[in-house]
Amino acid sequence: MIDASEFPMRFSMTKEEALQVWKKHSFWHVLYDYPLDSENNQGIKKIDAETFITLMQEKFPNFIPYWESHIGSFGLAVGVTLQVFPLCDYTIDVMKSNDESETKRIFDFVEFLLDEGDDKLQTALTTSYLEYLMNKDPDEIQFRKFSKYLGKNSIDYCRAWDEFMGCKTEGLWDV
Repeated sequence: MIDASEFPMRFSMTKEEALQVWKKHSFWHVLYDYPLDSENNQGIKKIDAETFITLMQEKFPNFIPYWESHIGSFGLAVGVTLQVFPLCDYTIDVMKSNDESETKRIFDFVEFLLDEGDDKLQTALTTSYLEYLMNKDPDEIQFRKFSKYLGKNSIDYCRAWDEFMGCKTEGLWDV
């Protein structure tokens, strides 16, 4: 709970004071322990590809072997669109293991990244992650089994993609 007495009751707060209050009470910063742009006093920096991988490794230790295998095969200089593929593989394996809490954590994190990621990361997550999962063989994973974990941005994107493609992904329109 936030103690209102901690907020200065004046309007002439310096940028540094405002940043300190924000740091202490920011939900996303606390939840994801994400670095702040204190140099520019602008709050959270947009998450880029490098930070995305670091956060994935910190928040999902079981993701690390997927990332290491990817690096071993393709190296680091492949761009964020291809760097998302280990997340696809990890997500599919988690879903196949029926680990609902980890599946929810993954999709909650993807939703966070769709809000806080830079344009390149957002594009990679929609085209290389969400579209990939939508187009997986239904004998391997069924979209309707994980659609309940999608956040608003993910659902909106997937529905727009369905409309563009002229199809209806089973389970997408029921959430």
